[in-house]
Amino acid sequence: MRSKWFLALLGTLSFAALSWCQDLSEWTDSYVKGVAPAKHFRGTIVAERNGQVLIEKSYGMAFEEWQIPDSPETRFEIASLSKQFTAAAILQLADRGKLNVEDPVSKYYPESPSSWKGMTIHHLLTHTSGLPENEWENFYKGKCTPYTTDEQVKTFRDRPLGFPPGTSWQYRNTEYYLLAFIIEKLSGESYATYLAHHIFEPLKMAHSGFATMAAIVPQMAEGYTREGDTLRHREYFDRSMETGAGGIYTTAEDLLRWNKALDSPGLLSAHALELMFTAHPPGNYGYGWFVETSPRRKIYHEGGDPGFVAFEARYPDQHVVIVVLANEDDSPVRDIAGAMAKHLFGD
Repeated sequence: MRSKWFLALLGTLSFAALSWCQDLSEWTDSYVKGVAPAKHFRGTIVAERNGQVLIEKSYGMAFEEWQIPDSPETRFEIASLSKQFTAAAILQLADRGKLNVEDPVSKYYPESPSSWKGMTIHHLLTHTSGLPENEWENFYKGKCTPYTTDEQVKTFRDRPLGFPPGTSWQYRNTEYYLLAFIIEKLSGESYATYLAHHIFEPLKMAHSGFATMAAIVPQMAEGYTREGDTLRHREYFDRSMETGAGGIYTTAEDLLRWNKALDSPGLLSAHALELMFTAHPPGNYGYGWFVETSPRRKIYHEGGDPGFVAFEARYPDQHVVIVVLANEDDSPVRDIAGAMAKHLFGD
């Protein structure tokens, strides 16, 4: 039987934890309302330590016209945070012996131009391939027509490289378009179906997916932008234009499930996780994540699309995860996440 002393201690610790979380909640309210005014932040903030949720709070409207507020169940587009799922899919295929990250791209894309000689899947994953970035004008079908992954690759295939593969670093979305093509080629599934079958469903991420712009997604936030002081809907573009590099929607809670799955081998092998979370020279990029080591180890990514911005950070040594998702594209998600980290670590 537990002693009265033990039960009293447990009660004291529980009260202290509750008091600390209340302090964090009040601090977050103060920060969002002060440094990041509510009119410029609409979204959800969640922080977790040692698998325990410290805070999960939402601000602003998911749908302005009907005054429907953002909530932990709201689904947000996460833009370039999508790259970590593309990288995970490639690593899964590597774990299953379908590919090697040192394989030449030409092995899986026979129409590779001669300038791609020496370019590997590793170069694509780490933004060291030299591939050119796309601008709106490079999408020959326009912004409102769906693209296949093969058509995506054709939008940049014949343009010159910025540098020989492996000699420099430059963040490019086009590299992850090509990775999505490879995923589809090797798996025989569409990019969206592969993620659903091999990542979202196994992890019970029931509120996550990659869907066409025409799809009806329950509890999906509307994306907003500003012109001066005027709030308006974002510009329309077809989500297929960013397959592999963006376009995934999810919730803060699903991202916590995802991060938990990356804490230990299971979904990915130990070797795959090491590749994902190691900064590969000449940049500070792993596979789908930025990696910093000072002042503490930090694995993170930021994303921005018309109407949406997102920031996610893992502090593995402190067992902390912070996620900030927003459906207004001038929301200071990086600032909020950084300030919360400083508060948590007592900086």
